[in-house]
Amino acid sequence: MIQWLYWAWYVIGATLMLTIGVPDVLSFSNGLFLIFYALYVLDLIYQGRNRTGLSDQSVIWLKPGLWISSVIIWLGGMGVEWVGVHTHWPFGEYAYSDFFGIHLFSVPVTLGFAWIAVVGNSALLSGGGSTWTGKLLRAVKTGFWAIVLDLVLDPVAHARGFWEWQATGGFYGVPWTNYISWFIMGAFLSLFLPAMPNDRSSLLRAKWLYQLFILLFGLLALKEGITGSFIIAIAGVLLAEGSWLYDSRRKIKTV
Repeated sequence: MIQWLYWAWYVIGATLMLTIGVPDVLSFSNGLFLIFYALYVLDLIYQGRNRTGLSDQSVIWLKPGLWISSVIIWLGGMGVEWVGVHTHWPFGEYAYSDFFGIHLFSVPVTLGFAWIAVVGNSALLSGGGSTWTGKLLRAVKTGFWAIVLDLVLDPVAHARGFWEWQATGGFYGVPWTNYISWFIMGAFLSLFLPAMPNDRSSLLRAKWLYQLFILLFGLLALKEGITGSFIIAIAGVLLAEGSWLYDSRRKIKTV
């Protein structure tokens, strides 16, 4: 159900943003989109682990494991955003508009869900995580996918007034420290997630989810004249495709 709801929201939102813009009467939908994205990612993790038989007590949907991981990531994301807004560290000097809804201590509450979505989706692309060595390797990969997404997302968000950066320079007005911090936080928060599913259906859906999200913001970047972010978006789509094909072939060879 959540997957159909997400894609319906995505198609309508993408059509509006790429054409006439989101009307003020529908402004509430911006924050809901982040919540639906996060729930979609969590559903992929849960359903995929059920299909592959990874149904230990730490990841059953109605038992606390996956919820605890989600709460930790939400709190971690909100916490680092609060520090960033009030101290200008580690991301740089910035402030949020009302685009994503209600604020809690100057940070939209939906930003916590955005962290769940980005970290979870990036971890699904990265795989592994059943051992500490696997989790560390997955953390590095998760940080990579997160920073690729942010190189597209943040310049567009800045140009469209989702949030405002006070510094100059960097990559299209967004300081380089922001991207480094996204890599570190994405990698760190992914350590709290359980092992990712490795069934073909979950990996394919996770890839599509990442690709179409980054493609949407890549097209918005092109519309705003941010050519560098558009190129990175296309590269990200191709890298995600290549990563999925490589993983699929490796699994076939080892069966």
